[in-house]
Amino acid sequence: MKRLLTITAITLCAYHTRAQQISPGALYAASGSGSANGVSVSWVLGSLNTFSDLSVLPVRLISFEGRLNAAGLAELHWKTAEETNNVGFEIQKSLDGKNWELLGWIDGAVNSKTEKSYHYIDQEFTTTSYYRLRQVDADDSYTYSKIVCVIPEKESLDRFYVYPNPSRESKVQVQLPERTQRLLLYDQLGNKLGQFEAPATEHIITLPHPGSFMLQIDTPIGSKTTKLIFH
Repeated sequence: MKRLLTITAITLCAYHTRAQQISPGALYAASGSGSANGVSVSWVLGSLNTFSDLSVLPVRLISFEGRLNAAGLAELHWKTAEETNNVGFEIQKSLDGKNWELLGWIDGAVNSKTEKSYHYIDQEFTTTSYYRLRQVDADDSYTYSKIVCVIPEKESLDRFYVYPNPSRESKVQVQLPERTQRLLLYDQLGNKLGQFEAPATEHIITLPHPGSFMLQIDTPIGSKTTKLIFH
């Protein structure tokens, strides 16, 4: 015997028991499943943007990334899944993530139902920089992308190391990334023993006595701590 499946239009409401912190410029997704009268339902919400009822989503941006290329310059890559009335993308740059300036422009595909790839190279890249896209529609409305950050090797936290470590001498050499704001020395109990403002990329520290110490650096992109042992 054949069974007749009747589908009735309903309003599906999804609830989440845990609150999620929302950050500007980020994309969020949620998914789940349930059942009603023996019928299983799965749902996915993703790549959310705010737009008015019955409006057309002009561009669906599926990725935006920044990285160093072989020449040491910042290279930006992004992809769209579809575009409607997309005039193009304004590339904006900031050195502090707050104050923005126009860097360049890339024409859009205007109307497209296929995946499109774009890229842009910052020829003036010399220091840690933040980037975002300002996507412009034919009616002059616009939408901002998320923000990406590109860090040159010379400013990377990986440039922070101490040698020799462990050391049998009181003086140790510290290698620091460029733009280090301060260097701090602590004992194993967390007491601050010294602080050096705007140190050079090569710095010598004299340890007061044998023992374990913590060395910390603060930079515009973050902080890093390493353990130091003096026998």
